[in-house]
Amino acid sequence: MRKDSVHIKLSELLDANVRFDLAARGTTNHCPMALVALAEMGASPARLQAFFDMWQREYALSAPPIDAVIPRHEWARHLGERAAFGALRLCFHDWIADAGPVPVITTVLQEVPFAPATQAFHSLIRLAYGIEAGHTGEIAAGLASLISSHLPMDVSLEENRTAESVDAGFDQVTQALSGAVFQGTSITSRLRAVATDVRFGRAVPVPPADVELLDDLARATIGAYWRKPDFTLLHTVTATRAARIVFAQLHDGLVKQLLPSLWIALCAAYATVGRLPDAEATIPDLAVDWNDVCRMAVTSDDDHVIKMTYACLCEDRRAPSPLYLASAARLVS
Repeated sequence: MRKDSVHIKLSELLDANVRFDLAARGTTNHCPMALVALAEMGASPARLQAFFDMWQREYALSAPPIDAVIPRHEWARHLGERAAFGALRLCFHDWIADAGPVPVITTVLQEVPFAPATQAFHSLIRLAYGIEAGHTGEIAAGLASLISSHLPMDVSLEENRTAESVDAGFDQVTQALSGAVFQGTSITSRLRAVATDVRFGRAVPVPPADVELLDDLARATIGAYWRKPDFTLLHTVTATRAARIVFAQLHDGLVKQLLPSLWIALCAAYATVGRLPDAEATIPDLAVDWNDVCRMAVTSDDDHVIKMTYACLCEDRRAPSPLYLASAARLVS
């Protein structure tokens, strides 16, 4: 993160975001995540302020008063307690200020069941953006969101077969639930319905025995999104990148422990979407480059356009693929 006027403004606005509730009008609080992405794609301090003002005016809900103090040794008692978000955020904030972010993130993720699908993957994504920005308040908010809105998927893989590949595993799940209609107006409600469907538990394979599973997931999620630009599939792309950022803070043993839960959550997301087109759509010759696409994304007030474009940019830098630029260009245009 740059130490200049953009970073100063970003830090100021992330601090101000504490006034907003975890929820927003018709959505969750995407404001801090979008601000980080905008800053990294070249937005000016004025543009950051304009986006913040728009969000406050159009979407933000005021954070309720915090009327309780949660001691550090009692945070896990509030698992799934939505009303505890604010108190948990303060608990984690003070803890991080004393111990640093990595010990706190490690403790939280190893002491409760990992639930990456929480808040339709936004808790994990918000934690990752907080890490990327180096902002204690946003790291604390991401952890508090993971705990207070906890959405576990109690699925055992012990007796299930191993998927031949990531794509094959996703396809296996969607075939097993073919024709099923999962009710709900939100991604979270549909994920919850899938997680409790016995057919899903029987169908989810063990993830491929590959030490590069995150890389394989990244390739599969952007490939699926290109073939079918579904809103839920968009979140699998951004969630996979978020997991990469969070896992980079952890020791290998803990990452190995957490990966199956990420796999199950992504399989559940695919189950809500249904089967994808068999043939991969042709990638067109593009008349734009990343500079053009980022410039268009920075002018957008759509937080998902902003975050997805940034995720594609970062993943393309890490492992170049024409699908990233093509997907982002399609989205901004």
